[in-house]
Formats: sequence, structure tokens, C-alpha cells
Amino acid sequence: MATTMEIINATELRLRAKLPGLAVEYFPEKPGDYRLNHPKGALLISYAGSRYDETKDISYVAQPRALRLAITVMMRQLHGRNGAVEAVDLVRRALLGWRPPDCRKAQITTDKYLGETAGIWQYAVDFTAQSMVVEDTEVNTEEPLTQVTYEESDT
Repeated sequence: MATTMEIINATELRLRAKLPGLAVEYFPEKPGDYRLNHPKGALLISYAGSRYDETKDISYVAQPRALRLAITVMMRQLHGRNGAVEAVDLVRRALLGWRPPDCRKAQITTDKYLGETAGIWQYAVDFTAQSMVVEDTEVNTEEPLTQVTYEESDT
């Protein structure tokens, strides 16, 4: 079962491989202090949370998880080659159907315009990856089976 950071790191590697002309970074801890230094633009990866469904077993906890990641697209140009709109399409193409570690294939949930500040165009591409989280149990703590009784039935 992959951790959240393992999935984020795999997403970073995927985007670096598919979009080598852009910077790919973690979303900054202080967004107000972030400066785009790349000549074209950057993709910023952030964990947007998870949704959990009810457990699928009665003897241990195994819950389906929908992990959500957001890719913030920051570009110096809006339209055309190397523009923000093209970058949104490239991010969607890179992630749609890609299988993060221990997950089903990624699904895009939304892409949206965030705004423009000082000539930097921003969009967000959100996607989900479905996985299963299972409780961390102690091994060999159950009562051992010491006796078996066989019963035959006429039916």
C-alpha cells in the first residue's frame, strides 16, 4: 500500500518525464513567497485530501480511498505553444489513465482557471487515484487453532 508521499513522488516523476520543458515542483509551503523562476512555467503538485468509503470486510478494516491531487499550472503565456491552455492539456494527457503506485488508473476530476497575477497565468488540474487502505495489524496475535471437529451431514 503506497503512502501519500510515494504517490506524490511518482506523480512528480511522471510529469517530469512527460513534460520535460517545464519545472515540476511540490506546491510551496509559503505560496505568497513563491517566485516562478523557469522561463516557460511550472507545475506545482499538492495533496488535496482523500475520501474514504466504508470498510469492505468484517474481520479487519479495508477501506476504499479516493486520493485527490491538484496540479497548479503556472505559465508566462496564456495561449499558443508553451501557453497555459496547452499545458493544461498536456498535464491531463500525462495523468489520465496513468496508474500511480498501488492505485487504479488516474481519473481527471476538474480543470479550472485560477487567475492571472503579474503576467503569470494559473490553472488547476485535479485528479483522483483510487486505492485501498488496510489496517496495520499485529501478525500472529490470534488464538491458534488447536482442535478440528469434522461433522458429516446427510443433506
